[in-house]
Amino acid sequence: MKHLRSILMGLLALPLAAGNPGFSAGGGVILGLDSYKKAVNSTTGFMINAGWETTLAKTDVPVRVALNLGTMPGKALNGLKTSLTLAQLSGDLLLDTGVPRLRGVFGLSLNSYKASFSGDESPAIFDAEHHFPFHDCKGLKGGLRAGLEYALTSRVTVEALLQATELAGRQRNDALIRQGAINPAWLQLGARYQF
Repeated sequence: MKHLRSILMGLLALPLAAGNPGFSAGGGVILGLDSYKKAVNSTTGFMINAGWETTLAKTDVPVRVALNLGTMPGKALNGLKTSLTLAQLSGDLLLDTGVPRLRGVFGLSLNSYKASFSGDESPAIFDAEHHFPFHDCKGLKGGLRAGLEYALTSRVTVEALLQATELAGRQRNDALIRQGAINPAWLQLGARYQF
C-alpha cells in the first residue's frame, strides 16, 4: 500500500512541471456495484469535481489532476443506516484511443471517507445482520479509476468511469464475524466543462 501511495503522489506531482494548463469542472451520478451496496445498502450517489488538465513535461501525453467530492446516501436495513461522504484527489492519464474525440482514462486516487451511522446495533456479536458493516473508515485510502471520455464539443465531454477504492477492513478489536473487507466500487456517469 505504501508503494501505491508513493506512485500516486508522483503521478499527481507530474503536472506541476508541465505546460498548457486547462481548468475543468463537472459532476455525475454514481451507480454502485455490489461492493458499494455492501457499504451503504444503496446503489446511487452523486459526485462533483474540479480538475486541472495539462500534458506531462516534455511529452504530448495529457493528464488531469482533480478534486472530487461525493455523497453516498445510505438506505436503512434492519433499522441501521450508513451514509458516506468522499473527498478524493485523483490523477488520470488521458490516453488516445484512435477514435476521434474518444479518450481512455486510467488513474489512481487518494480517498478520504467520512461515515455517518444511525440506528442501534444488536448487542449479540454473532448477529451480523443487525450490525453496521464497519465502524471505522479513518485514514487515506487508495483507489483505481478506468474509463472513457467523449468530447461532444471542444469544451464539453461526457465520461463513464469505473472506480474502486479501499474503505474498511476488519478491526482487530471487533469480535463480530464479518464477511471480508469493504472496498466500494461504482460506475460513474458524468459530464465535464473545460474553461
